[in-house]
Amino acid sequence: MNETKQTLILKEIDQLERATNIFSNSTNWMKKACIAIIAAIVPITLEKNFCQSASRLALFVFGITFLFWILDSYCYYFQKRLRWLMGQKFKAIDSNWPYGSADPEKASIPKSLFNWSHIIYYFFLISLLIPTILEVAKLVCKSCEAQ
Repeated sequence: MNETKQTLILKEIDQLERATNIFSNSTNWMKKACIAIIAAIVPITLEKNFCQSASRLALFVFGITFLFWILDSYCYYFQKRLRWLMGQKFKAIDSNWPYGSADPEKASIPKSLFNWSHIIYYFFLISLLIPTILEVAKLVCKSCEAQ
């Protein structure tokens, strides 16, 4: 491989690294934002009586958590995808890369949704699942009774 092509590939790797860092910082920010929003909204809704029942509040917090979980998974997916692309670029420069036995893992949607970095979301989602199901069932039953 000539030196010009190798230099261009290294510049592409640098760009991929910067994009990966942006996605990585986004996932950290989303976890903090989710906790901060929930910590701010729960006392406000309880004080102002926006949610008349605990199950309605659980539904609200469940929705916020679910939204952040999906957005965070999206960022995690692209972070993994960019790391995999960087690995492919390194392989183009040096066929012996990676220097260990493990190949860089290709991104997948299920692995992006279910990984240890999202444990905070699982805690909220699982703990709020039953009250949310009960509230949704109550809302559905009310709409059936109105007809």
